[in-house]
Amino acid sequence: MRRKILKLSVVGICLLVIAAAAIASKKEAKLEAVKPLYDFGAAREGTNVPVTFTIKNTGTEKVKIEKITQAAGCVAPGPPIKNTLAPGEFVKLDYIFESLGYGGISVNKWIKIYYNNPKLSPLELTVTGKVVPVEPYQAPVGEVMYNFSVLVDIESPNDFAKEHIIGAINVPYEQLDKWAANASKDVKDNTIIYLCSKDGAQSDKAAQMLRKKGFSHCLSLVGGLTEWKQQYGEGLLIRGKW
Repeated sequence: MRRKILKLSVVGICLLVIAAAAIASKKEAKLEAVKPLYDFGAAREGTNVPVTFTIKNTGTEKVKIEKITQAAGCVAPGPPIKNTLAPGEFVKLDYIFESLGYGGISVNKWIKIYYNNPKLSPLELTVTGKVVPVEPYQAPVGEVMYNFSVLVDIESPNDFAKEHIIGAINVPYEQLDKWAANASKDVKDNTIIYLCSKDGAQSDKAAQMLRKKGFSHCLSLVGGLTEWKQQYGEGLLIRGKW
């Protein structure tokens, strides 16, 4: 009888050990996405497509996000998400797909989330869709920003109305201080500003003045409108205030 009880006890202990091991083996961090694939359908080249994934800790241990990597074209717009998720906790992951340069291409971009479970990490997310190329009469806004410059005619309004280079805006020399004070830091740091006066002398002074105020890319057109007309004639000139 004692031997039977002893055998049963040993069997019971073994079963308890096996059960404990099984429970322990189930304790793991597991990160999953509600929808791991985000299909934005079709987007015109040059537009930025917002992309949102919802990821959740479906395991029994805390998820500790170690790093997130992404393919070119996918950009996280805001601050990084929290890097620790409790069991059952979820968080939204926001990205922007920048479509400039992908015209006519069916994209398939990945985002990989590495976390504290080598068996399951990384969690891979996919952004897919078709980028429609621009029409011959269209231009992506990013192209304009990349090549952006401003042509400022600093002559008087009357002289500006008589003739000026097409596309120029009129900011008389006397008003440049006020105009500069209203410009944003991005304009000061990144925008090429061409200044034009009748013969270039006044725009030289204006360019030096604006550079002292922080407009590091401000330039004076050498010879001004006179030199422009000498090289290009009147074909690119316009008369009137518009």
